Amino acid sequence: MPRRAGTLAGALALLLLAASCKPIELGLYKVLGHGPTVNDRIDDLDDVPGPANNVLYDGKFSFIVTSDVHFGNKGASYARDDAAFYAKVLELKNTMAVPPSFTVCAGDVIENGDQEDEWEDYQTWCRTLEALLGNKVYTTTGNHDLYNDGWDYFEDYTYPGTGFFRFAVAGYRFYFLDSGSASLGSKQYKKFRDAAEADPSPKIVCTHYPAYGTAQFFQNYYTMQNTEEADTLISFCTNNNVKLYLSGHMHEQHENDLGKFTELVIPCYAVYHKFAVVTVDTAAQTESWTFVSY
Repeated sequence: MPRRAGTLAGALALLLLAASCKPIELGLYKVLGHGPTVNDRIDDLDDVPGPANNVLYDGKFSFIVTSDVHFGNKGASYARDDAAFYAKVLELKNTMAVPPSFTVCAGDVIENGDQEDEWEDYQTWCRTLEALLGNKVYTTTGNHDLYNDGWDYFEDYTYPGTGFFRFAVAGYRFYFLDSGSASLGSKQYKKFRDAAEADPSPKIVCTHYPAYGTAQFFQNYYTMQNTEEADTLISFCTNNNVKLYLSGHMHEQHENDLGKFTELVIPCYAVYHKFAVVTVDTAAQTESWTFVSY
C-alpha cells in the first residue's frame, strides 16, 4: 500500500478539516496571487558564503533552527515574544559548551506576502540575531512568503534572496530547497540531484514543507503534495549522505527516523515559542539536537 494516498488524501483532508470547523486559509488571494511557479523562481543553485565567525568549538559547531515566524499574524494564538527569544539566544550563547553560531529559518517568515512592513519586521529580527551570533540568518521559502505575489519581497528582504542555495560549514554542506509551492519542481530537483550526487560531503537539507512529516491521519495535506516526488526525495537523501533534514510548515514538532537520516519538523516559533538547537560533531559526523522553549 502506498505511504500516502496522494491527491485523494489531500482532498479528503480538506473535507475533514472543514467538518471539524477548524480554520482553513485557502482564500483565492492565496491561490491566484501565488506569483511565479517554482520553475520560474529557480535559476541556478547559488553557492553562498558559510558562517565565518566563532563557529568551531573543539571540532563541533551548533546552530539555531526556527520556522513559521509569521510576522503580521494577529491571531490570538500568535502571541509572539521576540524579546524573550533574543534573551534565550543570548543565554545559550553564554552558557553552552558549543554555543550556536548562526540561524536557519525554514520559511513562512511573514503572514501576507505583500505587506512590506511585515518583511521589514522580519529583516529587523534577522539583524538582531545576526548581531547576537555574528553570522547570517539563512532563510528558505514558505508558502505564506509567496501569498499576494510576495516573491519580490522575499528576494529583497531575506538572505541570500533565493530559496535555493547551499553553503559549507567545517566539512558539512547545507542545502536549502524552495518548497514554497508544496513542490520542488522538476528543474530544481534535477539541479539539486546533480549537485548533491557530485558532493561527497555530509549534508543537511532544509525545506519549508516536510518530505515525510507525520503518518497521522489527514496531516499528509501539510507535506509535499506529490507523493512520488516526496518518496524520490527521501530515497535520494538516504543514498547521498544526507545526515539531517530540517522543515517546518506543520506548526507541530515531529522527529522522523527515516533510516540513514532524521527529519526534524520544527514547531511554529510564533505560536509555541520554541526552536531547535542542532550540534554537529564534525569528526564523528554525528548530529544531536534539543528543542528549546522561551
